[in-house]
Amino acid sequence: MPIQVEILLFTLCCCKLIVTKPVCEVILVPAVEELYCNLTNTGELTLEELPDLDLYMDQVLTLFSRQGEEPLLTKTMINNYRKENIIRPLDGKRYTKNHIVQMLLIYHLKGILSLGEIAQVMEECYVSPGYDNALTRVYREFLEQKPLLDEAVKDCFDQFLPESALADSTDLLAALLGLSRVAQYADKMAKALVEAHFGPGEEGER
Repeated sequence: MPIQVEILLFTLCCCKLIVTKPVCEVILVPAVEELYCNLTNTGELTLEELPDLDLYMDQVLTLFSRQGEEPLLTKTMINNYRKENIIRPLDGKRYTKNHIVQMLLIYHLKGILSLGEIAQVMEECYVSPGYDNALTRVYREFLEQKPLLDEAVKDCFDQFLPESALADSTDLLAALLGLSRVAQYADKMAKALVEAHFGPGEEGER
């Protein structure tokens, strides 16, 4: 799978829609902008934060935990990914830095693709020579693009999220319908990319 397609899939999962207005034109009403900022300030794990030492399961869960929140991935999820070969086999009981990168990619993809679709994408990556370096590069480029993509999504939200949506029920309904449509676009585009690359397949489990 071309590297551009992989990055686009991760982009769709995080940002839902890309628009082309300049960043300087992005203006959200203050109350809505505060809500948006709370959503985007998620503190993604960077590659520099990942330990070079191999980790046991409890250490992996600690790494994926945010203060006062549930882990991004649970023990059950990780075991399921191992069982389905969505992450590469372990050498013993410890997870390498490359395994952590694989989990981070899966975490972003699982919001928009089924496990079956994720398995298709990841398995094809795994058979490519030097896949560990390629996946690390994809995640790094995804993080580098994220600020620009966040601004693009903010611009999109500005088109249909009036401040009155926080107080008026009918405006709230209209705003929610708009958000639903944006999510549908991203969902359909991601699935269309997978189907165009691999051909039609059965719907997998989310």
